Amino acid sequence: MTGMGAFLHGARWNAPGQYVVYASGNLSLAMLEVLVHLDDAEALWAVPHVYHSLRWPERIIATLDRSALPKGWNDRPETLVSQAVGNEWLERQASAVLAVPSVVTPPELRFQPLYMNYPINPRHPDFAAVAVGQVYGLEWDTRLR
Repeated sequence: MTGMGAFLHGARWNAPGQYVVYASGNLSLAMLEVLVHLDDAEALWAVPHVYHSLRWPERIIATLDRSALPKGWNDRPETLVSQAVGNEWLERQASAVLAVPSVVTPPELRFQPLYMNYPINPRHPDFAAVAVGQVYGLEWDTRLR
């Protein structure tokens, strides 16, 4: 868990050049987040995928308040608007984990922990408190081809 992918390419909550590890509140949401960023579903079978659980103490997580969401935070594709929010969080070293809404989650569920995404700052001093569970192989349903 280095955050290298987000460093190289950027994502919804960070511009390129910022290390971030992205997690989701449940496996189905994590899989959906992968799918919506693919140009070709065949890429799912190009490399093996794995998943694991993460745990962290409540003291290292901050939740992005609804009022802190700027207009355009959920634009598709992601823009500098949402990246600026995440970059500011990273630069302030505000917390190791930030709970943020998922664009692919229905609006009425966006602020329920199970349906949120969790950018993780691997450069934060509290990153060491993030515990990684057992790793499992992930097999994508072939109907996605």
